Amino acid sequence: MSPVFQILNGTSASAPAAGGAGGDITFPDDYPNSVKHFLLIGAVGMMVGAGICLYLSMTRTKPSLYHSIAFIMPAISAMSYYAMWTGMGVEFKTTDTSPRVIFWARYIDYVVTLPLLLIQLALIAKADTSAMVASTGNAVLFVIALLIGAMNVAPFKYMWWFGAVVFAVLIVVQLAGRYEGATDIAKVLNTIGIAFTVIYPLVWLLGSEGTASLGLSQEVAFLTILDLIVKVGFGLYFLLNFEAATGDEVGPDGEPLNQQSQQYV
Repeated sequence: MSPVFQILNGTSASAPAAGGAGGDITFPDDYPNSVKHFLLIGAVGMMVGAGICLYLSMTRTKPSLYHSIAFIMPAISAMSYYAMWTGMGVEFKTTDTSPRVIFWARYIDYVVTLPLLLIQLALIAKADTSAMVASTGNAVLFVIALLIGAMNVAPFKYMWWFGAVVFAVLIVVQLAGRYEGATDIAKVLNTIGIAFTVIYPLVWLLGSEGTASLGLSQEVAFLTILDLIVKVGFGLYFLLNFEAATGDEVGPDGEPLNQQSQQYV
């Protein structure tokens, strides 16, 4: 069984890649069916989630930064998943120890949506500007380090992965310090942010970009579910529990009465 067949059918390949192994591989034609299905599920799920968040935003009497961010995150991911489903932003990498499928579109997604997620959490926690800039900056560096790692081969890529882990630790430490005094809803949202920051580097390490211990279908399925939880689940849970999450009292029009919080809305 060739390494190309193995990687495209969900099992890790260990044989060295042939010089022209990727010459006949094209996407989306050569995706395993399970990969096609999960990418389509991701695209449709993100579109539906973005549509619901947009509706919740448009029904407000005043524009809300919270609601705008909750809409933008799944909207960006919907475009990313649709692009990957149609074969855009995907590369068959043959320069590593075995053939790998690299989804470049996912990094474009994450370099925008992860900072937005952390901005949302900072707004909920009423964090100051310096803390917000620090967390979003660490998020951008975290994604860029993993992107450069995906472009490299072993052993160099693992140094980039280690650098990304350092930025992930900085993000987690900052988020972990926001539990005291937070509402129950805010704690759940914070936990989702921490979980994503911890889980994604592990999937990267075990997936195509890293050791390829996970099959391609397993990796795509896991990340699709994780993305739907973080982008759609996070946004809807927050918006449907908006007042409880922010801890603001609201008037009859649904707008916060706490004037200090108005700078975040």
